[in-house]
Amino acid sequence: MREQMTHILKNYGMIIAFVLLCIVLTILTPFFLTPSNLMNVVRQSSIIGIMAMGVTFVILSGGIDLSVGSVMAVSGMIAAGTMQNGGSMAVAILVALAVGIAAGLVNGLLVTKAGITPFVVTLGMMSIARGVTLIYSQGYPISGFSPAFRY
Repeated sequence: MREQMTHILKNYGMIIAFVLLCIVLTILTPFFLTPSNLMNVVRQSSIIGIMAMGVTFVILSGGIDLSVGSVMAVSGMIAAGTMQNGGSMAVAILVALAVGIAAGLVNGLLVTKAGITPFVVTLGMMSIARGVTLIYSQGYPISGFSPAFRY
């Protein structure tokens, strides 16, 4: 019996914990299982999921990338600033992609051509991207988009 319980918890422990958490949250608040809240959870977790898929390839190849979140933040901040300053969504997406590609290119060149350890390179890029985000935003969020840009 104990071996079966250990096997179940080992293989399905996270799923069981997730279901229990959902049950507790449903009991504690009537808003948890509403369609708008569930859509909000999916929308917010999708960004992390997309980034995780990209980083999976880096980790599988034996590398590490600490700068992913910070590069995403600076790309998003610059894209939001582009849209706020009158740029279209297409231009903002292209600008964000260009920023991400540039950061990835710098990371890749420093690791492959300069021979610097990926941990050190991406730690440095993380600090640079955080700093650029802070300087660009002056410490304030960018908001005030028209309703057409909302989900």
